[in-house]
Amino acid sequence: MAFSAVGGAWHGEAMITRAQVLAYRAAVGGLSAPGSVLVSGVQDHPTGVTARLATALRRAGPDAAAGVLVHSARAATHLHEPSDLGLLAAALRIDDGADLARQAIGPFGAEIGAAFGASLDSVAAVMREVMADGTPRTKGELSGAASPRVSARLAPWCRGCGVHHVQDALFRYATLQAGLVIEVESPKLFRFVRSPGAAAAPVSPDEARAELVRRFVHAAGPVRPAHLATWLSLTPAAAKRWWALAAGDLADVEVDGRGGFVLAADVPLFEDPPAPDELRLLGPYDPLTELADREFLLPDAGQRRQVWAASANPGIVLWDGEIAGTWRRRRERGRLILTATAFGALPPGWTETESARADADVIRRSFGGEEVRIETTG
Repeated sequence: MAFSAVGGAWHGEAMITRAQVLAYRAAVGGLSAPGSVLVSGVQDHPTGVTARLATALRRAGPDAAAGVLVHSARAATHLHEPSDLGLLAAALRIDDGADLARQAIGPFGAEIGAAFGASLDSVAAVMREVMADGTPRTKGELSGAASPRVSARLAPWCRGCGVHHVQDALFRYATLQAGLVIEVESPKLFRFVRSPGAAAAPVSPDEARAELVRRFVHAAGPVRPAHLATWLSLTPAAAKRWWALAAGDLADVEVDGRGGFVLAADVPLFEDPPAPDELRLLGPYDPLTELADREFLLPDAGQRRQVWAASANPGIVLWDGEIAGTWRRRRERGRLILTATAFGALPPGWTETESARADADVIRRSFGGEEVRIETTG
């Protein structure tokens, strides 16, 4: 594979194969090499469940206990390094609500428009005042205390709750600006607390956004601006503006006839990634599935519907870097049963391999159970 720099930009002169891409993603995602999934954050859904499992399954990766939960990309809950909170707050202080995809915020973003950044600042300031007493608060408690103290425009009537409260996406983005992190008591109960770390040094929004783009491309490449838009719930136009901030660090490549971009610094790893030769069990909403372009990762539409279900995604079976099946869990007299459904032939006796047994035991510790057993269907 050869690459050249032309006019300050990188241009690919050969194709990257699908196998190279899958092996690369496994490596940088900490599955076949000591990469770090916390570089781009790990989605946590339900809160307190999947992010810790994802990091625990990457046994050579960073200690999950060091991470903190915050509302970051798409205002969804993610696990991040504490040192990244300043960067995230700077990048995700959205200036214009019209830059947010309508499916993520409804008409509210466009209605607030260019006042969205100031609205974030206003709500975050109220949140800091409310949380100044050091008392942990649930989302309902924090919203109940903050909503009466913000502009009525920012707390529209919610038919589902039967009250006026800070619009949900605005609320979640504001918690990041207010320096609040999430402490989980159970998947159904979590509280906001003030971040225990020192205030981060100021970062310019453009610098922070460029770094966020680089991290996304590093984790999920090859990608295009449309993939960035999906990851951050931005409009296509906004995603292109963010993308341009990091364009000088990217290399354009071709994979199976489709163009995409990778970090120029990552080209050597694409050329010779470690082989993802172990069979692995990964949890629901794992970064491998949540960051990627789904059609590339799993070309079969029927299989995609099984992995990305309408609700309650299953875990996945990974073999040679490919999604080779799914698994779901159930309890049976104190034992955790993992029922695996393969998409095709898997190696004989795979459920007893060292890697599969080790992953199953991590899953057992995460969900509880005296023992764990892997069963297969079909």
